[in-house]
Amino acid sequence: MVSIEKIKRGDKTYFYISKNFRTDKNKWKKIRKYVGNEEPTKELVAKIAKDIEEEAKALGLIKELQEFKYITDHEAEVLEDVRQDYMGWWNTLPDESKKKYLDDFLVRFTYNSNAIEGNTLSLRDTHLILQDNIIPTDATSYEYHEVVNSRKCMDFVKKYSGDLNKTFVLKVHLLLSENTSIKMTGKYRDHDVIIGGSEHIPPPYMEVQKLMDSFFVWYNNNKKKLHPLELACLVHTKFVRIHPFSDGNGRTSRVLTNFILYKYGYPMFIIENKNRNIYYKALESSDSGDERTFVKFIFDNLIGQLKERVA
Repeated sequence: MVSIEKIKRGDKTYFYISKNFRTDKNKWKKIRKYVGNEEPTKELVAKIAKDIEEEAKALGLIKELQEFKYITDHEAEVLEDVRQDYMGWWNTLPDESKKKYLDDFLVRFTYNSNAIEGNTLSLRDTHLILQDNIIPTDATSYEYHEVVNSRKCMDFVKKYSGDLNKTFVLKVHLLLSENTSIKMTGKYRDHDVIIGGSEHIPPPYMEVQKLMDSFFVWYNNNKKKLHPLELACLVHTKFVRIHPFSDGNGRTSRVLTNFILYKYGYPMFIIENKNRNIYYKALESSDSGDERTFVKFIFDNLIGQLKERVA
């Protein structure tokens, strides 16, 4: 899929047609053609697209590559196109606008992630707490701390330069669960649990340590083999399947998913509360061995949210 790029330099606008070609699992090469200072017609786009394809063939960029396991080559190409468009948009923003965007993202991510787990504070309430340091009159202590904890956790994640490991996961859970109704904070559970409304039964608590050790081994063995989106999604599904904590597993898994994306150069995204039922059904599909449904759900959400920004 070719993209039309519009680049402004001073008071002039220049149009390019470009396409990304995958050269390796997570490496891409862009071929870009300048087409003038007026938006190209469909006919010109089609012509340039053919020229790009011919150049790619000459360079040996068009060849049979092993497909990713859970996303198609086309989806990987679309994701790379949208990611680059997004980063181009982001890099043009002044610092003040970047801060406003990040503040707004934190509010919306916090509200939706907490609402999925039953927190009754509204989007407006969440904004008041995080941006204005105002505590709504009907906010309980637990719900208030679930909000402020999200900011502490996301600040930690963005500054963290290491990789996914036990120490990191325990720290994320600790930050998210301090001063809430969760009694065991930053520790694996010492009792069996059930997931309300789900047919999946988490493993006995005696197996959690061993399963989490295997989880980290799996991650280290696959982090260079899978597309970053696939890796982020499977970290999510495998983590919640183990359900290593007494509570707070959902919030933790959504932070871990965004951590992986952020680590590999992708913007963070939000699973919206309005899509909670679809989200849960996709997770249930993964419990039955169908990881593709969950990956596609996250792909659609991530692409949709990035396109909203660069439209």
